[in-house]
Amino acid sequence: MHSPNGKALPAVPLLLSCDWGTSSFRLRLVNRRTARIEAEHATEDGAKPIAAATTSVAARHRAFREVLQRGLDTLGVADRTDIPLVISGMACSTIGWQPLGYASLPARLSGKDFVVADRRIQGRQVRFVSGLRAACDVMRGEECELTGLFASPSRQSLALDCLVVMPGTHSKHVRVRRGRITDFCTHPTGELFEILSKHSTFGGKPGRTFSARSFRAGIEAVQRSGVGPALFRTRARTVLGYMPAEQSADFLSGALIGAEIASLPRDIPIVLAAARTLARRYALAVQLLRPQGLLIRIAPAEVAHAVVRGHLQLASGL
Repeated sequence: MHSPNGKALPAVPLLLSCDWGTSSFRLRLVNRRTARIEAEHATEDGAKPIAAATTSVAARHRAFREVLQRGLDTLGVADRTDIPLVISGMACSTIGWQPLGYASLPARLSGKDFVVADRRIQGRQVRFVSGLRAACDVMRGEECELTGLFASPSRQSLALDCLVVMPGTHSKHVRVRRGRITDFCTHPTGELFEILSKHSTFGGKPGRTFSARSFRAGIEAVQRSGVGPALFRTRARTVLGYMPAEQSADFLSGALIGAEIASLPRDIPIVLAAARTLARRYALAVQLLRPQGLLIRIAPAEVAHAVVRGHLQLASGL
């Protein structure tokens, strides 16, 4: 059996790891011994476009199967039904493929309290992993990232007491105590930036380079005046000539991220688990707003690999 690049697949235990998001689909073939990704396939076939393009539950389920089948074909493992598959994210939501109820808090970081459902699909063992619910909040997919981030024994002491910041379209602030997820809240910072930058008078075409000065100015504006006035000053500063138009996106980003980070507690360690595109911005905001607090930054490359490591741990028994 060969992978798409023509190389023979390794003669080791393998796992298929699928992170099925709202707007994206990512399927990886993983070496279970080393956690190395042997092959990867990613598309924009997320749960939302699939649901929008189908008119019935049956049609939606067929569409999910077809997207998965194309991914398996692309990776060259469609007939390797001995390789199990773990799926997390929006595939388990009400607009997904296999809806599962949320697990309640507290939930162990090991994943032992997560809701899972095992299915056999076209001869393959498939494990669906649900999300978590707080009192008035929900997450799907991030729980597997957290499992992966804290899988290393070196993180056990950190898991005793910290708050994990996971930036994104819907940023998560996750409270961890004694190896358990005890609470979390969601900040729709990324979605607000997308809406305001493209569909309001505050937006502007981003510059080619990041302006740390304008980003800091946005954070400072939130500190002085609050969110509403700071947002409007994105436009006002440009109109009055205080800021080049190409820097308005960085000012807006600073205002929104600053408002999010201002809510962080000051007496516990903050663990920043950010992708490469957001790591610098969030680290700068935390350092400006919590200069005396402890900040632990997880490398973006490790963050990108966290779901895979989480799936490997959750695949126990498959």
